[in-house]
Amino acid sequence: MKVVAALVAALCLAPASALAAAPANDDFANREVLSGSLPIEITESNLEATKEDGEYIPGLAPAGHSIWFEWEAQATEWVTIGSCGSDFATIIGVFIGTELSTLAPVASGNSAEGPHCYGAKEYTFKASSGAKYTVAVDGNAFTPSPEVPAPDTEGEVVLRIEPTPPPPNDDFAAAANLTAAGQIYEFEPGETRFYFTRLQGYNWNASKEPREPEHEGDPGGASAWYEWTAPATGLMHMSACCFADPIVGLYTGNAVDELTPVPMNAELWPEKQVQVVAGQTYMIAVDGRFLGSSGEAAQVSFGISASMRLPALPKQDEGPAALPAVFLQPTPDQVPPQTSLSKLVLKRKPPIFVFRFESSEAGSTFRCSLDNKPFKSCGSSKTFKRPIPGKHRLRVIAVDSAGNADPSPAVRRFSFPPQQRHHAR
Repeated sequence: MKVVAALVAALCLAPASALAAAPANDDFANREVLSGSLPIEITESNLEATKEDGEYIPGLAPAGHSIWFEWEAQATEWVTIGSCGSDFATIIGVFIGTELSTLAPVASGNSAEGPHCYGAKEYTFKASSGAKYTVAVDGNAFTPSPEVPAPDTEGEVVLRIEPTPPPPNDDFAAAANLTAAGQIYEFEPGETRFYFTRLQGYNWNASKEPREPEHEGDPGGASAWYEWTAPATGLMHMSACCFADPIVGLYTGNAVDELTPVPMNAELWPEKQVQVVAGQTYMIAVDGRFLGSSGEAAQVSFGISASMRLPALPKQDEGPAALPAVFLQPTPDQVPPQTSLSKLVLKRKPPIFVFRFESSEAGSTFRCSLDNKPFKSCGSSKTFKRPIPGKHRLRVIAVDSAGNADPSPAVRRFSFPPQQRHHAR
């Protein structure tokens, strides 16, 4: 009896994670089958999940806490499978195959990531009707240096499968503003400055408008549009990565059927060069080359960028500047910050959760929302203890000093046992 009592006492004192069972879909052979019309969204836990012998999930640092799913496509269409809303950093793999040792990735690399989130957390690909796809979700254990605390790699996983939406800048009239993302860098007073702008985009499910020109003489058929105003007169460098061979059309004009092409030098492939005029607005089309084998244009995720060297500003002791005003006006900050959210469990019984918020831009403030309530201003951290029983969702948005708000809130999920009560500060 003493041995039994000691064992019971030891189990009561053990941390909750030590008593948790591995998920039912921990192994490839027990993968959970997902069905129904799209979109499909499911929330599961990978707590105590393990890595199998022979398992390989492409990614920088899989944590070894993978859970497995299977989904059969009901139609041939572009689909996006991701775990963007999970409460920790994840890695996702999408495969085809019936044996763990022979699984083949159907989507990998930067050109297949997105469009909602990036960093191997979401992939888009052309699914084939009747094909069965295997999906693995694991934690991302990557840390930039040994001094950085190890990230959370277990918790609630939100897996979503949905039809891929066309890009918001599919049409000429809805061109994305590449100018707004621009920044001018001056490393030393009186030296040449450097201008750079970049936007992430994609042309999955994009179309070609009536009377739209053939960009670079290729029929293409899946174009996304951008507008950009030159900050100076000079040589501009442009690239669209990561197409194997992208089509980039540069134009002046205000209507898709009244455009004047601006010739570019493409000798430094994949970069293109062109002489531009200060203050001139240019329209840019990014398209994929027509693939006769598939009967459609190449469609990927890409980053479009433009860069220039700008004349140096006069030193203060050289008198007033004799340069156009466009050189002297700083580019307004219209780029929203990126929000990151970490969770720390201070105590398990009763649980105490501490959430810390960070922004990619210094000087940012934060706004918080618990369980879909309206966003309100909050500090850089929030502590919860004795909350309302059940599952909860905390969303946080960073707002930079220019007033730009992150359009994609950082999300963390947490839960409390039934006997707990709510208190937060």
